Amino acid sequence: MCFLGLRHSELSSLHQLKHLDLSFNYFEGQISKHISSLHNLTYLDLSCAGADLDGSILWRLGNLSQLQVIDLATKIYLEDEISYSWYDCGPVYSPSLKWTENVRGLKHLSLQGVELNMTGKQLEAPLSRLHSLHHLNLKDCSLSGHIPNALRNLTSLSHLHLGWNEFTSRLPTWLGNMTGLVSIHFDLCDLTGPFPSSLSRLPHLKEIKLVDNKITGNIRQILTCEAWPQLTRFTLSFSNVTGSLPPCIGNLSALQCLALEANSLNGQIPASVGLLSALVYLRLSYNLLIGNVPSELGGISSLEVLYVDHNQLNGSIPNSLGYLSRLSSIDLANNNLEGSISLHFFENATRLVDLKLSENKLTVHIEPEWIPPMQFKNLQLSSCDIGGLIPAFLSTQFRLQILDLGNNSLFGNIPAWLGDLPNLAVIFLSHNNLQGELPSSFDISYHEEIYLDHNMLTGSLPIPSVPASDLELLDLSQNRFTGFIPVEIGSLLPNIEFFLYSENDLRGDIPTSIGFLQKLRDLDLSGNNFEGKIPSSLTNCTALKKLNLANNKLSGEIPSKIGRLRQLEKLHLSDNMLKGNLPSDVQNCWKLQTLDVANNSLSGNIPLWLGQLSDLMILVLRSNKFHGWIPHALGNLSTLHVLDISHNNLTGAIPPELGKLTGMMDGEAGGSAVLNGRRSSRGRSYYFKEEIILTNKRLNLVYGYPVILLITSIDLSSNQLSGDIPSEIGNLKHLHVLNLSGNSLTGEIPVSFGLLEQLESLDLSNNKLRGRIPGQMVPLSFLSCFIVSNNMLCGTIPSGSQFSTFNSTYFSGNPGLCGFPVDKRSCSCDDNSSAGMPPVSEDEEEEEEEEIPWYWYVSWMASFAVGFWGEFGVLCLKKKWRVIYIRVLDGYAVGLLNILSLRK
Repeated sequence: MCFLGLRHSELSSLHQLKHLDLSFNYFEGQISKHISSLHNLTYLDLSCAGADLDGSILWRLGNLSQLQVIDLATKIYLEDEISYSWYDCGPVYSPSLKWTENVRGLKHLSLQGVELNMTGKQLEAPLSRLHSLHHLNLKDCSLSGHIPNALRNLTSLSHLHLGWNEFTSRLPTWLGNMTGLVSIHFDLCDLTGPFPSSLSRLPHLKEIKLVDNKITGNIRQILTCEAWPQLTRFTLSFSNVTGSLPPCIGNLSALQCLALEANSLNGQIPASVGLLSALVYLRLSYNLLIGNVPSELGGISSLEVLYVDHNQLNGSIPNSLGYLSRLSSIDLANNNLEGSISLHFFENATRLVDLKLSENKLTVHIEPEWIPPMQFKNLQLSSCDIGGLIPAFLSTQFRLQILDLGNNSLFGNIPAWLGDLPNLAVIFLSHNNLQGELPSSFDISYHEEIYLDHNMLTGSLPIPSVPASDLELLDLSQNRFTGFIPVEIGSLLPNIEFFLYSENDLRGDIPTSIGFLQKLRDLDLSGNNFEGKIPSSLTNCTALKKLNLANNKLSGEIPSKIGRLRQLEKLHLSDNMLKGNLPSDVQNCWKLQTLDVANNSLSGNIPLWLGQLSDLMILVLRSNKFHGWIPHALGNLSTLHVLDISHNNLTGAIPPELGKLTGMMDGEAGGSAVLNGRRSSRGRSYYFKEEIILTNKRLNLVYGYPVILLITSIDLSSNQLSGDIPSEIGNLKHLHVLNLSGNSLTGEIPVSFGLLEQLESLDLSNNKLRGRIPGQMVPLSFLSCFIVSNNMLCGTIPSGSQFSTFNSTYFSGNPGLCGFPVDKRSCSCDDNSSAGMPPVSEDEEEEEEEEIPWYWYVSWMASFAVGFWGEFGVLCLKKKWRVIYIRVLDGYAVGLLNILSLRK
């Protein structure tokens, strides 16, 4: 029975009542004292009852000794195999479960969402009394510690749901002894260790749900096929499972859902999957699967959801998939699929609402007059070589919520009808050739995320005239928009999180009202013509993580209260006209990873407190007016992998503490963050534009994301530094670029430089260095640029390996040097300056005098290019190959310059 509007006093008169369902009703005040008088009650459902429930009702339930079913859920989860949501009915807390002492006949207990705040050990006693329990649901009850061992004694238990808790133990092996189990749910429990083989002893098991844990094992040993003949749902996602799918998987004839995404599965998808005649959901995304998409999948007439995106699948899309009439969602994105396909291919799937083919090698054809029989909600076709105008059939898609046509060489204007689609929330048209002004019907107020960057759009900046409460992301970067940011911007975009307008032709001041954007996380206004000061109100945007105002005409000082941005990770202010000191308040931005203020007029000392920013990875202070000594505290920056303080007025010695920069010693650099992009609210991957300019091999090179995270560099050039080069620099075994040129350094080149095994470019020119070039540097096989010109070096230039590829200009201005590639045949060097240089035999001197033919260098460059070329996607996962990626980028240019110099 369901009671709606029942008076509390009437409950106490229903002494014979056995079944009471008050779920999803509304009550005012306490009802617990009335329910506790119903001594014959066997069934009680108060889930989301809306009553003023607290722990007291749980104490009073102890009076109902006949109860067999209790449901007090405060959160109702609405789940399917592709999404979930929940309805929160308000908190209920329980200090204990002692009340179960008198209710030992319970068969069904659901406290889902009730705040128990208990450990597994505290659950032992109350659970040990419930011997008749069949169904136990303690999902999202703030449980922790170990899974209670008392469960092993509940021999009647058939449904065990303990998900959304914080257990830290392994999945217990004794579960295999509970032979009556039908369903096991341990999703989001942070469980560790191997998948227990004992679970194969559960003959009645139908459901296993283990989402987002740290469970390990080989899928062939886990999914033994014959163990669970009645299995209908197997979900082992976001774990650490490896291996290839077993061919016997086709024997699981009752299987309706197979979800194994976000593991490390390899090999091919077996053709036997096509034998799963009851299969409705197949999710294998984010693995390492190879081979073709099996054509046998087209024989599963019950299939509704097919997710195999983000793998390494190749070949064409099999024609058989076009016959799956019940298909509602298919995701083949981010693979290596190729060939041509028409959207007519999916006409039989009239229920299709989600279609994702992005980021493959496909060519998708769309006939101009085609009108599809289905209504899409999510259509993602980026990088599908579509071309032409924006397809006209989209004007009929009134249910469309997400549209992605990025990187398709689309041209022409954005059609007016695009603004008339009533449900369109996310528009992704980036990286095309769209032009003209936005149509008047295109009102950004009605969308959540808009990506129009990297086009040729013109006109004034599209900002709504009334508050756009839905808009969270607006990316109009790299277009040709003109005009000003409205002074009232702070009230027009109240919920904006990502505000990206870089590389346009905007001008004027940055409005002070921008400080009212309290949800702002990423702000990029770089590459425009903004003038005036950085508004101090910007420090009110305390959610800000990434700020890029580089390459404008901003003047004045950096806001003194910038430390209020405690969440700030990236700060780019380079190429402006800023002056004054680096504010001490920056030290309060303790999460800062990038600080780039190059090419300004900042002055004062380099602050000691920079050494306290423990997360700092990139520090660029180049081309300012800093003076004084280099702080020893910079050596404390264990994550630093780019240090550029060149072109300032720094004096004193290079601190040996720079040899302690562990980020340049262990080879990781910023590699751990390579894949740390931001995912928007609708799932679209988005990366904040981040670029720095570094001098490498005497070239000013722009390094963008994510290459910026792979390079390691120290540039102290063009200052007034003196003294010896610290030998401790040789500890930085994974340093790629070292530039100490244009100073007054003395002493010898440290022998320890021979330990810089990853070094590619070393510039020591225009100093006062003496002695020989250490022979220990000859084995540095990646050293493609070694410049020591205009010093006082002497002796024979070492030969062999990379030293045979350097041109004479690298060594000019050192009268005491001889050997290849300089013209001098002989030279002398003071014995006091020969430390660390092995004696040169007469045979070696004769070899140095032999001319190396020009075609040798051409051959060397060709072999170098072929040997080190690889695909970027693999490099992001292979940390030993990351360094190679950087070398390929500039290897061609530098090698060719060497050849031409030698030919001259």
